[in-house]
Amino acid sequence: MGAKSGTGIESRPNLASDSVGFFQVFAQGLIANGPLAATTVAMTAAASYALGALPLAYLLGIVVVVLWVNTPFQFSAKLAGASGVAYFVNRGMGGIWGYLSGLSYAMYYIALIPANALFFGIMIQYLLPTLGVSHPASWLWIPLAILLIIPSTVLTYLGIKTSLNYAVFVAIAEVALLVIISLVIVLAPQTDNTLAVYNPHLASGGFGGFSIGLLVAAFGMSGSTATVYLGSEARAPHATIRKALIWATVLVVALFVLVSYAFTIGWGYEKMASFASGSVPGLIVVQHYLGTVPEWILALFVINSLVGVNMAASIVVSRLLMTFGQARLLPRHLGTTHAKYRTPHVAVVWIAIVSIVLGIVSAAIWGPSTGFIVLILLATMGEFLGHILGNIALPAYFIKQHAVRWVVHVLLPILSLITIVLGIFYTFFPISAPFIYPALFSILVLVLGGIQFAMGIRSSQQSQTVETAFSTLGHDQ
Repeated sequence: MGAKSGTGIESRPNLASDSVGFFQVFAQGLIANGPLAATTVAMTAAASYALGALPLAYLLGIVVVVLWVNTPFQFSAKLAGASGVAYFVNRGMGGIWGYLSGLSYAMYYIALIPANALFFGIMIQYLLPTLGVSHPASWLWIPLAILLIIPSTVLTYLGIKTSLNYAVFVAIAEVALLVIISLVIVLAPQTDNTLAVYNPHLASGGFGGFSIGLLVAAFGMSGSTATVYLGSEARAPHATIRKALIWATVLVVALFVLVSYAFTIGWGYEKMASFASGSVPGLIVVQHYLGTVPEWILALFVINSLVGVNMAASIVVSRLLMTFGQARLLPRHLGTTHAKYRTPHVAVVWIAIVSIVLGIVSAAIWGPSTGFIVLILLATMGEFLGHILGNIALPAYFIKQHAVRWVVHVLLPILSLITIVLGIFYTFFPISAPFIYPALFSILVLVLGGIQFAMGIRSSQQSQTVETAFSTLGHDQ
């Protein structure tokens, strides 16, 4: 696409439009959840609240996932753009709110990359003793964290088709492994299959703890919204993204429901407190049922899953930074694309640099394990804030279009907002350091972003530059 005269946007090669189809977009939605990495590792967060009722938390968490996915699904019927939800919010509420929602999602995904990198280091240090390395160096997480970020950066740099074709492979491998492992556990002679795991009173603190576990479980299944950031590159983007969003969500939910049951009964539903406190409980379950060699094979695929998550995150953030660079809201070189690969290559490199620095600084201050949690909380708060703005913008947009449907455009976003407010409360209260810092930092970023936008947009021409940047990388239907 060329320049729009009088807008301040220079002529430059743009993203590779109409270059990816359903399966690539579907794979983006699936790997953004990282089901293999999440179910073997991050399921501990939901388990710490739900305990033996973990399978029920994931089963009922489907309701919350539907509420959260509804907003991008409804928007995608009319809008598609490289900046995803930021584009939706921009069209519903205006440039400043689109920018703030984009900053929120950028925080979400860019914090996820170093968090995964730190976990990679933690996991390897856990596994090395099984090879006879009893005292791995305490600094080993540094090169390991950097090492994990490199492949996702290279794949994202080399083009959307290259990265998403790899994502298709990752998606197939993750689904196959999770189904096989779950069936092995469920069908093993020593497994005590039971419906007792569907009792909410097994949760820590009874129904209250179960409710928190349900929200955490739902958060872990909502990553399929990463599909909406391919709006400038997908073929028939409105139909393709909606279809991929639904199917990726359905498959992710089905996998989490299956694996949560298998791991709970495999570990022992009355002993889930120790599961929740473990660093890699999923790998321990596999080792128990299948042995050390399969455990290491699974660990290799978990690493592959982490690379896939980071790649999906890099795709999202690079498209956001590209939009904001072209809008002159961030340095304009972020808005350029590679002449050959048609990717926001400068943004991709900057994402890698910021991720490495963020991971090292977090771990240096709080240690790798606590640093990992702080980064996950920063990602969580970023997603919460982005969801809030998206849910407010949905009815605003369709009311302006005189096409509002009160259930899906108003009622469901309100219910989604309620779950997000509850999620924020239970995630950050009672207040404790350093876990409150991500919430405070996220709010500070949005306040500064709002001030920056207000001070930078002082003329109709500057305002038009922002609107043109969004629309150049988007499609209205």
